Amino acid sequence: MAKNPQKIVLFLSVLNDKAPERLYSCPKGEDVTGVQTNEAPVKYLLRENPHISEILCILTQEAREKAWQLFRDMVAQENARVVCTPIPFEKESDFQSEVLPEILHHTRGTEKIFLETTGGRRDTIMHLLLISRALSYIGVKTAGAVYSKLTGQETGEIMDVSQLIELFDLIGGMQELTSFGNIKSLRGYYGKREHAPEIDSLLDAVERLWECITLCRPNQISECMSQFNQALDQVEKCSDPLIRALLPAFRNKFGERLTIPGLIKWCIQSDMLQQALTVYNERIPHYIMTEKKDILKLKTTAHTYRNKKDYITDETACFCNEFLKMSRMMYSGVEADNKKDLIIETLKNFETLMPRSYFITKYPLEQLRIIAMDYVYIHTLRNMTNHANDQETGSQQQMMEYLNQQNSDYKRLDEVSAADIRQIINSGLDHLKPLSKKERAR
Repeated sequence: MAKNPQKIVLFLSVLNDKAPERLYSCPKGEDVTGVQTNEAPVKYLLRENPHISEILCILTQEAREKAWQLFRDMVAQENARVVCTPIPFEKESDFQSEVLPEILHHTRGTEKIFLETTGGRRDTIMHLLLISRALSYIGVKTAGAVYSKLTGQETGEIMDVSQLIELFDLIGGMQELTSFGNIKSLRGYYGKREHAPEIDSLLDAVERLWECITLCRPNQISECMSQFNQALDQVEKCSDPLIRALLPAFRNKFGERLTIPGLIKWCIQSDMLQQALTVYNERIPHYIMTEKKDILKLKTTAHTYRNKKDYITDETACFCNEFLKMSRMMYSGVEADNKKDLIIETLKNFETLMPRSYFITKYPLEQLRIIAMDYVYIHTLRNMTNHANDQETGSQQQMMEYLNQQNSDYKRLDEVSAADIRQIINSGLDHLKPLSKKERAR
């Protein structure tokens, strides 16, 4: 087998006994001649791509009886080492279950394929696009596609339609970007053509944000989100009409401005649950106290925290040390057994403690208490996933028992599923929204 095997995939047309020989102009090089539909495009592909070793011919019984041998003879004259492989396909055949697996079987280890899109029935192009997409998922690249058209009684033209296939790479790349943060396909698409610099800026910003999330660097998230939002604004003004047309769908996925809740939801939708838990745990306190001050606002700005880890902001420290542990005000001079005891006492006595705390709020106290419980539960889930341990410690068991009594959605660590994690994070984000007048009246 050749070091870098390349193959052509085509639908072989039935024989036309009355077809004249035509002279076809080509995108590159000299003209080629051809009688039957597939001839001239195949001759052009073989001439331009000398590493092609095989032609996969999807054909009906009628094409096999009349056109198959003529086609093989033509290929042998052009390049005797190229193998022609028939793949049967009748009208009653199921393309997905009968033909596509054969194509995949014959392209194992293939570096790239070329599509000849002229032959076959009217739905041929849809089947070829399906083949191209399926092969891309197993690492076989569609390197080019051609189509032949008639321009006169004895003339024709070979058209390079590779750009149409590449448009699917662009759309697929946008899907990968919005679903998984993967920019590889878009880098490949734009790397082969001139493009607006704003597109590179957007891809760079996505890559930095993606790395920040996957490598769990929460202290860099705000800066990366800011760069992403700026890049998204700029790309809307770029000269590429297609990328501008695709941006509304992109905005629907990320929102007009990417926020911490939006980023967490995107992680959930992309099945990055560990990252969603980490971003929620590390950034929601800061988000609440800097961007959602209706939820929680300090009465005084005199609080600073010297004995905290460098990556923890003052706002996060205040949220965890003052808000989640307000009960220490009830026990001045008394040392609680552990942090979990303080938090449970806070949640139990929330309505008494909150008015006496360092905070003011525009939210109902019960909603604020739910926000606190959401955070404590999600924090525990985050520790479970990061430490690969679903066994509760004694203090965790006490906390889980209390939370489960308050809400059955707070499941025990050894019972929680991925679906439960998605649901509880989404609920936690919903609880950060202001209640409607109807909800307040309940």
